[in-house]
Amino acid sequence: MTSPFAPEGKPLSLKGLPPNAIDIAIGSGTVVLFAVLSYLLQARVQQYWEVSSALFASLGAGIGFAVGLFLIHRRRSRYLSGGESRNVVENEARLSAIIRSSVEAIITVDSEQRVVLFNPMAETLFAWPAELAIGRPLGDFIPERFRAAHEEHVRRFGITGVSERQMGRQRALFALRRDGSEFPIEASISQTVEGGTRLFTVMLRDITERARADEALHTNLQRVKESEARLAGIIRSSMEAIISVDSDQRVIQFNPMAEKLFAWPAGQAIGRSLADFIPERFRPAHEEHVRRFGVTGVSDREMGRQRALYALRRDGSEFPIEASISQVADRGTKLYTVMLRDITERVRAEEAMRHSREELQHLSDSILVTREEEKRRIARELHDDLGQRLSAMKMDLAMLGADLKEGRSIECLLEEVAAMNVVIDETVASVRRIASDLRPALLDELGMLPAIEWLANDCAKRYGLSVTVDGADADVSEQVAIAMFRIAQEALSNVVRHANATAVHIHVTRAQGQLELQVQDNGIGWDKKPANDEPRKSLGLLGIRERARLLGGTVSVDSAPGEGFCLEVKIPYERKAFE
Repeated sequence: MTSPFAPEGKPLSLKGLPPNAIDIAIGSGTVVLFAVLSYLLQARVQQYWEVSSALFASLGAGIGFAVGLFLIHRRRSRYLSGGESRNVVENEARLSAIIRSSVEAIITVDSEQRVVLFNPMAETLFAWPAELAIGRPLGDFIPERFRAAHEEHVRRFGITGVSERQMGRQRALFALRRDGSEFPIEASISQTVEGGTRLFTVMLRDITERARADEALHTNLQRVKESEARLAGIIRSSMEAIISVDSDQRVIQFNPMAEKLFAWPAGQAIGRSLADFIPERFRPAHEEHVRRFGVTGVSDREMGRQRALYALRRDGSEFPIEASISQVADRGTKLYTVMLRDITERVRAEEAMRHSREELQHLSDSILVTREEEKRRIARELHDDLGQRLSAMKMDLAMLGADLKEGRSIECLLEEVAAMNVVIDETVASVRRIASDLRPALLDELGMLPAIEWLANDCAKRYGLSVTVDGADADVSEQVAIAMFRIAQEALSNVVRHANATAVHIHVTRAQGQLELQVQDNGIGWDKKPANDEPRKSLGLLGIRERARLLGGTVSVDSAPGEGFCLEVKIPYERKAFE
């Protein structure tokens, strides 16, 4: 059997090799060891075996193959003998089998870059049979856009004299199949000179799967970076303060909203204990809460279910917060993240709502009480005033009837009739007064401002106050007119009951689409911080506010002890009630 690596069919001598040299070379996968051992035979130095084994076992397969070819060709003729032909052929067959079974494509070209060797793996990768590939220029196996650069690369490599070099360090390498499709490769090139001819050997492998894996890895890494960038953007732009701490409860993340809420720059906050951001009275309980939370293994939990939570600003001021806590394990340590928001405005709104509900409850109670008092007043006036007058009229009529029966004189009868007319007039006036208290007729007949002027005059007569009214009448809806009249009525009632005033001024104006009513007295004033029992004493003011609110208006007061009291009510005069 003739070896493809022995020119002219001459066998290659292996005389002088240790018995297991070939097996070691084959077993190690290093073809160069076989060639080196052949080279050592010229000196018949048996002890060089250990040196050559240690040296070439570390060399790459590419240079090993090239140098092996060179040495085998060069030393073949020097060590041939008739008795060794059989062993040479057998071992060259083994070497040929190694080349054929290589998992890498092996292509050798001459100085003109024409293929002289094309192993089975090259056939598989390029879809070219060896008999058609041998003799073709190497450019047929390289994409056209890379051919010129590749030829120049091989030319420069041949000049350097370097035996072996990795290819594709500066750019990705691609090979060309017979059908024109391309595939990525990883390759190394080596060179030898045999009989004045330079041979180049390329060993390559298809790295399509690796390239796909690298691309997938790159894509995943890019997605991770994008995800991290998005997450960082979310954290930076979050309307909630986000603070992360390590297992020692020291800050490792402090987002811009946390900087704003706590008035701490992140650079100074990071590394500080979380306790620095918690009021001192809550610190032990908070540390214990975090410790127990870490033991539970629960990923997240809302905080503050049992009590209100407060945070501490850099200046020492406190503010109410709503918070949740989460935990993750990172490289053997636990990280805790607290997300919180300042709920100061919500707490104020809730407090205002609670206060408003209490006021409405008091107002409702007052309305019921006032209604009952009004019923009693009307009943009392009907009984004590109208009832007495009607009873007097009845008695006068009875006396008149008796006098008529007795035939008394006309003059006497006329006197009795005149007295009865006086009682009737007084009764009519009493009925009108009671009706006016319930709803003044002037409000319907003349309008809002005259009705308020009548109210002021009536108050002045009854209580001896100096009450003045000025302003222009306004054409407003019935609801607004009634509301303004009742507000003025309640304001004057409060002045009489609480102000200890001697003069009151009522001013009515229209400005910027609003009707304004101002009631100013010169009384003792009012402390804006009422005592605990004060709400029931200010039910009149609650009623005024409720009337204004129903019409979309506002109420403001300005007072101080000893400086009188000023009530100002503003109601949109073009808005209908309960709209």
